[in-house]
Amino acid sequence: MTGGYMGKLLFVNLTNRKITEEAIDYKVARDFLGGYGLGVRIIYERQKRGIDPLGEESIYGILPGPLTGTPLPVVSRYNIVGKSPLTNSWGDANSRGYFAPTLKFSGYDGVFFTGISEKPVYLLINNGKAELCDASEIWGKDTFATEDYFKAKYGKNAEASCIGPAGEKLSRIAGVITAKGKAAARSGLGAIMGSKKLKAVVVVGNKVVPLANAELVDTLRKKYNKQIRDGHGFAGMYSTTGTPGYVEMGALNGDSPVKNWYGIGESDLKDINQYKFNFMEKYIVKRGTCYKCPMGDWKYVAVKEGPYALDGLTQMPEYETTSAFGSYCLNTNYESIIKCNDLCNRYGLDTISTGAAIAFAMSCYEKGLITKKDTDGIELTWGNHQAIVKMTEKIGKRDGFGDILADGVKIASEKIGMGSEKYAIHVGGQELPAHDSRFEPSMASIYKNEATPGRHIQACQYCVPPMLPELMPDIDFGFSFGNKRDIYTGRAKAQRVLANLFHSLSSIGMCAWGFLSTDVTFMHECLSAVTGWEVDLDEILLTGERIGNLRLAFALREGVNPIKLKYPDIAIGKPPFKNGPTKDITVDLDLITKEYCQEMGWDVKTGKPTKGKLKELGLDWVLNDIY
Repeated sequence: MTGGYMGKLLFVNLTNRKITEEAIDYKVARDFLGGYGLGVRIIYERQKRGIDPLGEESIYGILPGPLTGTPLPVVSRYNIVGKSPLTNSWGDANSRGYFAPTLKFSGYDGVFFTGISEKPVYLLINNGKAELCDASEIWGKDTFATEDYFKAKYGKNAEASCIGPAGEKLSRIAGVITAKGKAAARSGLGAIMGSKKLKAVVVVGNKVVPLANAELVDTLRKKYNKQIRDGHGFAGMYSTTGTPGYVEMGALNGDSPVKNWYGIGESDLKDINQYKFNFMEKYIVKRGTCYKCPMGDWKYVAVKEGPYALDGLTQMPEYETTSAFGSYCLNTNYESIIKCNDLCNRYGLDTISTGAAIAFAMSCYEKGLITKKDTDGIELTWGNHQAIVKMTEKIGKRDGFGDILADGVKIASEKIGMGSEKYAIHVGGQELPAHDSRFEPSMASIYKNEATPGRHIQACQYCVPPMLPELMPDIDFGFSFGNKRDIYTGRAKAQRVLANLFHSLSSIGMCAWGFLSTDVTFMHECLSAVTGWEVDLDEILLTGERIGNLRLAFALREGVNPIKLKYPDIAIGKPPFKNGPTKDITVDLDLITKEYCQEMGWDVKTGKPTKGKLKELGLDWVLNDIY
């Protein structure tokens, strides 16, 4: 057995209730690692092209990585994978906490589901024994009540990855929740669980993840824990304010989209000082952390009185969530943002997509495309925080106008018509997140050219991990975080490196925050020590490239060609703002896309990986699917 792996995958057919095990193929594991790398490899081979993502033939997977469950820090992530019902392309999302290591402790490196159950069920995995159990009693319950149910039934160490009412009702912006608010949110994969009548996966276990070199793993644990505790890279920020500390800056510097991408921070946002962290900080009552991680970035908040009073504690909204319900909607009432975050976590909704859908509806309301009659009497005026909270709840319930918004802005604009598509800010159906491509032009390429469109973290283009520039001095990593935003030539080399690194880090179970808070050597040093393989940075990059290209091949096989996807004009400065921090910026997306394709070994006209590139990556077996 190779270290880092439990050696088994679980396959569950929900139609006939058959559960089977398969041994890990360690050559495949080395080529694709785990997480969405191994996920795309398995689903690509076993799922037919053109299937309905909410149909019986759709495959849904949950996978941690080979480093997950080891004593190392920042490796507690798991990925959910499948064909996205939101984009009809490749779909994945990830979350953190204790579920992923506990899945490993229960005895498995991943679980895949096919079929559709006759009645609501959940899968229980307890130390290598898997069984389907009746979920009728908890179907319809929110994710908090669902987790409480499992903790009471199976003990405090039981962990659950579950959907709420939004996933049950097949909302295409539904996510999957663990730890009462840690969301694998993007791609709408919660709807796949709902379509299969799969309420949750519950894991219990005390098995030990094998280590090839336990002494070296302990040395590396101490090394990288010290870096994090010393504030290395971004660790200082994550350990203190976390992403909420960036909300005000993002609104001021042009990074956070304002007024559904049509506004400017200082001009349109009143009381922008309400986004200061020291204002938000007063709501924090407790902190926590992921498994074996010293960063301590979890923050729990309380609102004890007023219209948005909460019953107990809830997770503090991160930067993306705060921006989506805040600057997107011209809302500076922070208690309402906390409430919306809590509602999304309970209903199992993607906070970015939900906030973006409400901002889209506000644009439509402002332009007279919809009225109070359409919106169930709710005045969707800019900054109306009462309306934002009410509409969030309606989206979660698929109630009234909330039903129109519950499948995302693309489908909503198709239903509303009347030119509303101008205000539906998405790529391929996925709402754009809170990093404006007019502020950081490379984000436009990431949002458009990756197999999962509209995703901000895909290449970590904003930020560069410690030591990477020193190890790769021939590449200019200065194109990041809004630097050189008026220069478009020369970005692709850095973007390729960062994209390949990110595909690998997601597949080993690593956190992007940990990636930015430890030397880039973490991945190959720790993977070598845990597995016993001799891995270097070049192999990490090559593996990430292989994973990224297979994800792209999946999208192409499904008829989704990223370079042909429409990009919203306003999001690249067509027309450009006449004032503000991103004034006069119009992103040359065509040039960026062309250079990125050339750098990646993709045909600049078709967007397909060249035959030579696929052969180089050992993916020649997909040639017939895309040529």
